[in-house]
Amino acid sequence: MTGRMDTFGLTDIGLVRERNDDQFLIADLKKSVIIHQTSLSYDDETHLLGGSQAQLLLVADGVGGHPGGDRASRMAVQGIVQYLLNTMHWLFRLNDGREDAFLDDLKGALTFTQEKFRQHAEAVPMDQLMGTTITLAYIVWPQVYLVHVGDSRAYVFRGGEVIHLTHDQTYAQALVDAGLMQETEVRKSPLRHVLSGLVGCNPRQLAPEVSQFKLALHDKLLLCTDGLTSQLSDSAIAELLAADLSSEEACGLLVRAANDAGGQDNITVVLAHFTDRIHERMKEKAETVGSSTAAGSPSAERAFTAETIVGV
Repeated sequence: MTGRMDTFGLTDIGLVRERNDDQFLIADLKKSVIIHQTSLSYDDETHLLGGSQAQLLLVADGVGGHPGGDRASRMAVQGIVQYLLNTMHWLFRLNDGREDAFLDDLKGALTFTQEKFRQHAEAVPMDQLMGTTITLAYIVWPQVYLVHVGDSRAYVFRGGEVIHLTHDQTYAQALVDAGLMQETEVRKSPLRHVLSGLVGCNPRQLAPEVSQFKLALHDKLLLCTDGLTSQLSDSAIAELLAADLSSEEACGLLVRAANDAGGQDNITVVLAHFTDRIHERMKEKAETVGSSTAAGSPSAERAFTAETIVGV
């Protein structure tokens, strides 16, 4: 049976901040061969693409209030792409059953990126305090492999509820884990935005969490920055995801709701819906890339939508 992954990403500056420190990425990882010259009936410089090997979703939130928050999130995304493209053996790890080695490789993406930050800080001392959250989902159907640092989040929406796939790395959450604070107190705590882990110039701040989760048909996988979760409760997010909408429409709805609730921070969402049908919105366009607004959200800055075939 063939299923479809309807994916959309959207980032918005919000109503208060003067700049957007968030970034997101949606990528399809494929084998590629460039033929420079051959006796076969190919044109020179023919570029052949193999089937999709995996899908990559990522959100990053540059640390607000520090110099270079926007540069930090941008550098992190670029560093991870560079690592996946040139360093990680992503074509082979899962085919030979070496999941532990594969997860270590994924974690290595953040170590690689942190070293890029350290080198940058040596050259530009004013950026020594910059840092960013990272939440990364690497999908090889039906498994999703997650690498996470900071307080951005990954959820799965299933059966009318959202399931947390990541654990906030904040001082408030650490107090909850230690039994010193109630979960209900976190939203009002000034420590909820103080990160205990991030990708930055100090390697001691980097404590990436890795995990995996088995997806099922009709699941919706959501990655988001805290601009969404600081404004909307889990139940509010679940209610919005329950609507029969394309991923593009759902992302616009989430961003609008966060802005309606105050829009205190930048808001970034990436949503992948694993479905056995093509939504009406996806019939209109198979793939659109570029700057645009989405789903009636006039303040949306950057958007990407794509559809990918997955085996289910």
